[in-house]
Amino acid sequence: MAASAIAHFGTTLCEAFPAENVDQATVPIEGELARTLRFLSILGLEPNVRNLYPGVGRQYIWSRGVPAEPDYLEVDTFTSYRAIERPPCAGPRIGDTVFRVTHANPQQVYAAWAAEGLAEAVADQTAVQQFEAGHAPSVLVRGPQRQLFELGATTLDRAANHAVYIWTNPARLHDVATAYQREFDLVSAGDMLFHGIANARLLRRARPGITIGLLTPLEGQTVHPRWSEDIFLEAGYSHFRLASFDKKRTRALTREAFPDGGDVSFVYFEDSYLELVQVAPDDPTLAA
Repeated sequence: MAASAIAHFGTTLCEAFPAENVDQATVPIEGELARTLRFLSILGLEPNVRNLYPGVGRQYIWSRGVPAEPDYLEVDTFTSYRAIERPPCAGPRIGDTVFRVTHANPQQVYAAWAAEGLAEAVADQTAVQQFEAGHAPSVLVRGPQRQLFELGATTLDRAANHAVYIWTNPARLHDVATAYQREFDLVSAGDMLFHGIANARLLRRARPGITIGLLTPLEGQTVHPRWSEDIFLEAGYSHFRLASFDKKRTRALTREAFPDGGDVSFVYFEDSYLELVQVAPDDPTLAA
């Protein structure tokens, strides 16, 4: 089967080069990598694929469920031996992402993350308390891999479970939204205040379900330029999969980020690094 339009996303982590003559496969999983995998295990994900790239890094793809389920989730944790911290700035950068993750009991997940020091709430204490009490539908957290996540309850609606929010240059909001709508058959789903930190322009596709939220700064705030387009250089660099009904057409509008993988093309589209795939007629994510 061709690559599916699943909820798949990932983040680059720093990892030191193995010592000389040490087999990459024998290097212990520890530090930030171990904490990230523990973070995912609490969310219910399990090991799926491990890839070792000598001289480059290690890749751990974990998943939960099967692709036909509306809350199927796949997370790609990639370590790079040459990744470094990007320079700090007072605010987000264009292309920074927030990934939505869901669970049948999100309050239990958050409590476990917090108890082990694996997640930091990106909200005031009142918002956290409302979520913990079940009075707020979601909470924004930063995981051990520096990635921001929106944690909420699983629903039967794939587009509600599978959401990606992208920090966007407000001067280009209309153009970026138009490009996503045209290339990925998304429709406008309105605007909202996103966890008190940004305005969000929501774009939605029912089948295969996904929501894209384009984030722009609140009045008096700013979004900074992207620091790097090198997924191997920038710790915290994120990517996600997005499926087109006409991959060939969409591919022609992108820039190559990495040699084409056939079913999966690794490309830059607008401000994001995508795994671009074709929606196939038998794609399990088309299930109602």
